[in-house]
Amino acid sequence: MLSTFVLPQLLGVLLYFRLARFPRWLAHGLGVLAPTLLFFYLAPIFFFAGLREAQLRGEVTCGLPVMAATLLCLMGTVAQVFVGLTVQLYLHRRQSGSNA
Repeated sequence: MLSTFVLPQLLGVLLYFRLARFPRWLAHGLGVLAPTLLFFYLAPIFFFAGLREAQLRGEVTCGLPVMAATLLCLMGTVAQVFVGLTVQLYLHRRQSGSNA
């Protein structure tokens, strides 16, 4: 479960270092957006897979678990944006401090 949140952030940091030769705003912007989009598209695969199995066994009789998984995906996406901004701000300050 933790890897669903950590892997996109690692991708954002690696993408920033890969795009370091481009303008800084582009590298930082893609370093924030890439983890958010990756989480938004990969999280439902993990969160809804168990619900599908439970539905096939007849254990899910209402839509409440699906609504909870949907809210978890949306809240996780918002959290990814804030964590991505924090990580990119740290990288920006670290790079600015080493240049001075």
